[in-house]
Amino acid sequence: MNCPACGGTAVHVGPASRRTSTVVARCPQCRAQFLVEETTAPTEVVGTEEVSVEYVADWVDAKREGVGPAVWREKLAWLTEEVSDIDKPTLYDVGAGGGEFLAVARDEYGFTVSGNDILAGAIAVARELSGVDLELGDLSEHDHEDDFDVVTMWCVLAHVRDGERMLREVHRMLNPGGLLFLQTPHNTVADRAFYRTKVATGGRVARISDRRLAGHHRILHTKQSITTLLERAGFVDIKVDAHTRYPMSSRAYLVSLRAPSWTIPPTAWVMDKAVDNNAVPRITLDVQARKPR
Repeated sequence: MNCPACGGTAVHVGPASRRTSTVVARCPQCRAQFLVEETTAPTEVVGTEEVSVEYVADWVDAKREGVGPAVWREKLAWLTEEVSDIDKPTLYDVGAGGGEFLAVARDEYGFTVSGNDILAGAIAVARELSGVDLELGDLSEHDHEDDFDVVTMWCVLAHVRDGERMLREVHRMLNPGGLLFLQTPHNTVADRAFYRTKVATGGRVARISDRRLAGHHRILHTKQSITTLLERAGFVDIKVDAHTRYPMSSRAYLVSLRAPSWTIPPTAWVMDKAVDNNAVPRITLDVQARKPR
């Protein structure tokens, strides 16, 4: 088995979770943790019969209030400065969801915007909520080459089966010298502790590990692993920073863990206070890179 980030072969495979049968591996070379599964299967479009417009809208509502827009504007201000010499710069958002980020980039920063999503429900929400027409389907289905000045990916890379393939597609669609910004979950000290606990208990204690690495998250990167992966995909000028940024509301997160209903209000209050005071692990990586000129 090879590590999907660095390609290393000295991978430690943990026990299956007694709750979900999920198997997680850890790469001692780059310290990424990832699901053990087939990583080269294509990404399939998910229709509205499987994921409804209402489901996508509910997910938008589950986000922690104010976190997204504040970070969007911070990154867009930086991107605007980086492409200040380009008239009407183009920006493509991968996995754009409800299109809110693209609407801000278009209306407040003057980007010519486009993007995609594999959820048919997201296409409808983006059109109605943000006035943005997205492409439906995986990047490989759209023939983009040297088309965009900026590509963004907000917590998308961790969801795909083959991250290297996706990053090579992004590299292809960027203009020479074009910028990539992505955000992805960070493999923190806490995550490594959860992994060791799962191993030590033979998969019996795995609830939080199952939540962080399940069908929706396939890999948790470290600074080293994401840098190596981007270099393999052909990117340069890579910079990675870790942040205590929790995009999902504490209440929604506890519900996803199936916590007892009576524990959710007080626990969510404590979690929110910890997040506000940065007394929590840095679970998010902000990554910027460039396609060579």
